[in-house]
Amino acid sequence: MFGNIQTASATSLDDIYRDIVRDNNSGYLPIFVRNRNRPELLFDEPQVKTEETSATKEKIPVVNLTDERKIRQEELLAAQARWQAAKKAIQENNITPKDLKILDEHVAQNDAQAVEIKAWMYAKGRGVKADLIKSFRLYRKAEKLGVPDAKKNAAQVYRAMNREQRESLASANKEN
Repeated sequence: MFGNIQTASATSLDDIYRDIVRDNNSGYLPIFVRNRNRPELLFDEPQVKTEETSATKEKIPVVNLTDERKIRQEELLAAQARWQAAKKAIQENNITPKDLKILDEHVAQNDAQAVEIKAWMYAKGRGVKADLIKSFRLYRKAEKLGVPDAKKNAAQVYRAMNREQRESLASANKEN
């Protein structure tokens, strides 16, 4: 009645589809239809895996995918940690040349806190030779940078100066 009908041996829709594709392709199942009985390969021939040698590895260019923003952030955090360590060393009177260098860098950048610390160091003679003139000038600079008690501290340093120091300060101001 229906012509040439083969016996249906399929048990699922997938098997029915595969049987139809085989019938249309003279018994051959194309590569785009997966065959459950064969390994999943794109080619009929087995693929030969090549082993990487050290010469092959050297030829592969290395791509640096590090994030520049992350590196910069880590550098800033490290610099901040060094600054905090230097302030702690100054506070504990364990000042090293490295701490002084870090402090001087911050003073050069007009960091108000660093300027005030350096002025205090000159006034007290901590880590540096006591120099009331330098202390006074730094307290005046700190005042310009907005340090709250800098003007009061500059006045105290001025009162602690002897006559010669005040005169050298006055003569230096006249020259400038």
